Amino acid sequence: MTTRHDPYLNTAKRELVEKKNKIRKAKIEEKKKKKEKSFFSKNIVFSDYIYLPEYLQSPFLAIIFITIPYLSGLVLLYLFVYLDKIEAKLIAFNFNYFLLTWTIGYEITASLLLLLIFKSALTFKAQNINNDTLVQKTL
Repeated sequence: MTTRHDPYLNTAKRELVEKKNKIRKAKIEEKKKKKEKSFFSKNIVFSDYIYLPEYLQSPFLAIIFITIPYLSGLVLLYLFVYLDKIEAKLIAFNFNYFLLTWTIGYEITASLLLLLIFKSALTFKAQNINNDTLVQKTL
């Protein structure tokens, strides 16, 4: 039996393939919606928040990792501990003093970030509850 070009058969095959693709895409979208309901399953991409070329992102993050905790530690130490000797500490550089200041600042920064993450998780949960009730009301 020879194979001939049958446009009706090709159209039927194409429609079946398109239906399978639609079903597969619908399943994928359902999985994505289920994943979005969990706060900790979100993907974080730094390029969404830091507008730098990719070859500069790593050095920039390293610099930020060093400077932000150091500066927050300096602010805490100068405000509460070294109010009288600010000039002497700025002029003389001591590596041990730098590490101590960085560690204190790191703890401050980490606790602030943990509080922000906790707050974001709570607001994310509240938004999902509100969205679910709106969807149920519309159905």
